[in-house]
Amino acid sequence: MKNSHLQPDLLFCRQCRRHFRGKRRECPTDGSELELVTAFLGQAGDELDERYVLIEQIGVGGMGTVFLAHDRLAERDVALKLLRAEYASNASSAQRFFQEAKLLRQIHHAAVVGLHRFSRTADGMLLIDMELVQGESVRDRILTMRQGFDCLSAMIILDHLLAALAACHDVGVIHCDVKPENFMLPRGGIVPGKLIDFGVAQAAGPVVQCNDVGVIGTPAYMSPEQVRGGPVDARTDLYLVGCVTYELLTGEPPFTSQSPLELCQDQMLSAPPPLTSRMSSDLIPAGFEAWLMPMLAKDPNQRPNSARLVREQLRVIRHEVRRQVEEERRTPVRPPSATLLRRDMPSSEPTAQPAPRNEWMVESVRALVEVRQQNSSTGMTYGPEAIEQILRHVLAGPLAELRDIGAEIGGPVGPHVDIRLACNGDERGTISHLLDTLAAISAHLSRIPEPKLEMRAAVVADLPGNGLTFVPALDPLALMDLSPLTQVRVDEHVAKWAGRRALVKLTSLCSGPESQTVIYAASLNAA
Repeated sequence: MKNSHLQPDLLFCRQCRRHFRGKRRECPTDGSELELVTAFLGQAGDELDERYVLIEQIGVGGMGTVFLAHDRLAERDVALKLLRAEYASNASSAQRFFQEAKLLRQIHHAAVVGLHRFSRTADGMLLIDMELVQGESVRDRILTMRQGFDCLSAMIILDHLLAALAACHDVGVIHCDVKPENFMLPRGGIVPGKLIDFGVAQAAGPVVQCNDVGVIGTPAYMSPEQVRGGPVDARTDLYLVGCVTYELLTGEPPFTSQSPLELCQDQMLSAPPPLTSRMSSDLIPAGFEAWLMPMLAKDPNQRPNSARLVREQLRVIRHEVRRQVEEERRTPVRPPSATLLRRDMPSSEPTAQPAPRNEWMVESVRALVEVRQQNSSTGMTYGPEAIEQILRHVLAGPLAELRDIGAEIGGPVGPHVDIRLACNGDERGTISHLLDTLAAISAHLSRIPEPKLEMRAAVVADLPGNGLTFVPALDPLALMDLSPLTQVRVDEHVAKWAGRRALVKLTSLCSGPESQTVIYAASLNAA
């Protein structure tokens, strides 16, 4: 649809800072003169509401423009979304814009972009202040590689995407625009990812039409019911996940017509081509295509109805792929006759010592957490079982989010929790995310009025496959007394990837006959 028909009917009262729709001239609350909200053409250096300084434009959506901005009040960089100029004076557009924020504030998950606030400026301009997601989209990564991902990497990305959608669907939010541009990856890694852009999201039910948007979604990633304007639900997003899966593996979606009209017809009428028509069957894990095709059924009733169920099915396939990869790595590369050709030669040189392990990359990171009771104003002492019950209640959300991105969790058992999170090649992102989660856990605990609890933790590099055995008494490194702002101890491997957090060297301990482990204290919050 053309935007020239949009009515300039969004009015604003500077006195009571409220919006009104229509052609009235005076505020019904205080009698002040109403003003038409005018378009804003933001550029670097502009300041909004004496709070946000625009740095650069980083994205344009169907209705909004996203800027990298600095929030001087919160002292952080944010992603600031503003209504595009052509929609700024239209009340229907403003209502749709704020609907995005109202839906997003219901979702709290590590794989979904966070909402800081949504508000209006002193001039009546609408804005959404969101978490700044650093990295690149799946689309950018595919363009850089000029091909799809290997199957194991694709399944890891899909695992995070489905975890994000499960969190959305749990609160009744349907994204409706799942596509490679809207899932962000950390630069240089693949996890943790973030689902962004809820501009056309809505509650389950009939498609919400408005007079300023003609097509709800992106034709190459639209379900048949979206094309027809029918009701949407969790199965709609799963159809879109099926389209994204094709692109993750093959570098292109299932339907590739150049015309949006032809794409919409394909989504309604054409069967998706088999994966083997785009890639070698040797590269497709057993059971993967049988997992994928039900999501692309034209009839929603023939699709799975749960992102969480689809994710669990994918994990079974992924586990088998990993097992096969590990077996191949253990297969000897020498021919069977190699032992007949080998001679044991005496050597005068001393046997070389293995290189110290402080240079190896972090394969996984492990956090050992202990919660203590501070001095009680009531004089009541809480035992381990009571603290365990409190932790199970208070930490249910943060620990569930960690499980959703693949973490192994032991406990709570008494006052202790054991966490392991695989890095999958993204040490910085994984370690920063785990430290952020520990900060969130500490914040949760600090809000309990009684008993007053504090957290201590040791975060160390670990090797997956060691087996997560719960440690009822924490490593002594976790019990060092530190100031309240540095409640976390980390080893040198973790410290290397701890981001901008303040680090204080504590001690060096013998970790073997030939090596030392350096222990640091790390602030929970980035400096």
